[in-house]
Amino acid sequence: MSFYRRGLSINAGGEYAPAFRGKRDVNELLSTIENIYHIRDLDTLLEKVLFEARRYVNADAGTLYMKVRDKLYFSYVQNDTLFTGDDAKYRYIYASNSLPLDKNSLAGYSAITGESILIDDVYDIKSNINYSFNPEFDVKSSYRTTSMLIVPLLTRTNLILGVLQLINAKDETGMVTPFSGQDRLYITHFAQNAANAIEKAKLNREMVLRMVELSELRDPFETSPHAKRVGAYAVELYEKWADLHNFPAAETKGVREFLMTAAMLHDVGKVAISDTILRKTEDLTEEERDRIKLHTIYGARLFRHADSPWDKMAAEVALNHHENWDGTGYPGKIEDIHADYIAPGTGKKEMEIPISARIVRVVDVFDSLISKRVYKEAWEEQDVIDFLKWQAEKQFDPELVELFLGMKEVIESIKKKFLY
Repeated sequence: MSFYRRGLSINAGGEYAPAFRGKRDVNELLSTIENIYHIRDLDTLLEKVLFEARRYVNADAGTLYMKVRDKLYFSYVQNDTLFTGDDAKYRYIYASNSLPLDKNSLAGYSAITGESILIDDVYDIKSNINYSFNPEFDVKSSYRTTSMLIVPLLTRTNLILGVLQLINAKDETGMVTPFSGQDRLYITHFAQNAANAIEKAKLNREMVLRMVELSELRDPFETSPHAKRVGAYAVELYEKWADLHNFPAAETKGVREFLMTAAMLHDVGKVAISDTILRKTEDLTEEERDRIKLHTIYGARLFRHADSPWDKMAAEVALNHHENWDGTGYPGKIEDIHADYIAPGTGKKEMEIPISARIVRVVDVFDSLISKRVYKEAWEEQDVIDFLKWQAEKQFDPELVELFLGMKEVIESIKKKFLY
């Protein structure tokens, strides 16, 4: 085992550990740092940070923890040995797990002290520092954790956001090897920059959630957990659809980033609807129903910057997420959504509806039906599934319904992550 204190690398026997394992491309690291600063969506950024850190030091696995009050939550877990094939569910499945923010765990110690930790073998820790490795995951998964590099995510103002934990460095032959002093130096530098990018993305996410909460103040049936689940369902369904249609991976990742936020804000236009209508418990009049339908127009009007990919997608989702596959939805084809007077147009149908909105249409209805509301009980899951199948080719794109219903493990993982 080796650990770092004040920048020194010392192994378990008290000797200085080797400083470098091999040469790294510094320009590649700088380019990666520059790229992550351009990612606006928090979830996309966290996943990218963990992936790029692992790739740079050839780590088989890793965990990115985010600090929330007095706990460290497993925001992302990646493992090339265990999570093969379609690993979408692993983006969410561990998210409800957490560690107490104390010095007993490796990640907790790094978060509290702000120090990085370098360990050659977690089953052979011979230091006088009172942290320990918990083998529970190894036992459950039959995985063998050996080497570890744990680095705090500290902003430029020394605010601790979380911890980056890399597991099992591998050499050119695929054999597990210790992380090196060079790995530690580079990943520490990367983590500092990543923390600043994460801080910025967190502010963006908080602004989005505040917009959702504004809608929630007007409409008690619109909640932040619902918006988060819709966003997560939407990006996973889009990735399935894009893969089926052979979209380039880079393009898919780019759309994911914008779609997550756009899907979360699909009902933001309700802020412009009177709460006497939104909170009404008895049946609405036809005039009141027509008034509520205008939330699609009001939502789209909020996103005016046509040259912004983020605004463009948010506007198309807000405007079109109530259009139906068979053309019976609303608000229909409207020449100018900024006109003083808006008359309903002929409903858009099939491919006239943007794919982003067709996706949100499916996942929004699914989550609304399966969730308990003050005005209704949650539907049984099988009843929701039957409804989606029945309404395929009516309300919903039939291809998307089939893909979504084939994502059962991913859906369950997202539901567990965003219960509240």
